[in-house]
Amino acid sequence: MMDGIVDKIRSLNMVFGKSATTVIPLEALCQKLCKILGCNIYLFDNEGHIFACAVAPVFLCPYIECSLLQKELPGYYMELFNSQDQSMVGLYEEDPRCTYGDVGRCTFQNRYYSIYPIFSMLKKTAGILFIRYENQFSEADKVLCEYTCAIVSIEMLRQEQEKATVLSSQAAKAKVTVESLSFSEKKASRAIMREIDWKCGEVFLNAIASQTYTAPSTVSGALKKLELATLISTKSRGVKGMYVEVRNPNLRTELEKFERNPHA
Repeated sequence: MMDGIVDKIRSLNMVFGKSATTVIPLEALCQKLCKILGCNIYLFDNEGHIFACAVAPVFLCPYIECSLLQKELPGYYMELFNSQDQSMVGLYEEDPRCTYGDVGRCTFQNRYYSIYPIFSMLKKTAGILFIRYENQFSEADKVLCEYTCAIVSIEMLRQEQEKATVLSSQAAKAKVTVESLSFSEKKASRAIMREIDWKCGEVFLNAIASQTYTAPSTVSGALKKLELATLISTKSRGVKGMYVEVRNPNLRTELEKFERNPHA
């Protein structure tokens, strides 16, 4: 018994160690943890949207895929989750309801489940639902679930931090690039973005040049600078002009700043 617990802890440590050096998609992380713990795992946000999950093969049933199509946690779980900010461990249903539509009784009996909240910056931002049938969670299992929650929480926080870093980097890149453009290039860039509605579309360099009272070479130069900074991508369409697609949404923010105060 003790050897089995130690093996599971070692396996969890391996997952934790890997997540510390490599980004693991949450869906893949759930699959690894599900295999170690031998239970279903669902990660969900405060609105009940399931953004990652894994189902143990032994608990597969004809309705499980259908119940997950909408990626929404059943309301009665969310009522429990919203009722308090502490973990709810060792909950039990002798004759559980199916989580899919009006099927009624679940294929399995004796549903044991636990709900753990996940906090970020002292706010409850998500939750983890563990479900097992027939065999209840032992005290050792509950410890493993707590450890699993810590692994998931840390990984989610790290991914959020990395996302924030990327967004910050994109904003800085857009700011520096737009500031490096000449006054005429900024005018041309703004006209191009308006032409494609700040998304994507075809533009004619001569038409933009005529509209902004600049030379076609100025328009071309502005596009090249924006593309080198990966703010946009372009593709020549020959006589049809140039296809332009915005890659960094912060470009709009910076060009609108110029529009509000062109001589800043």
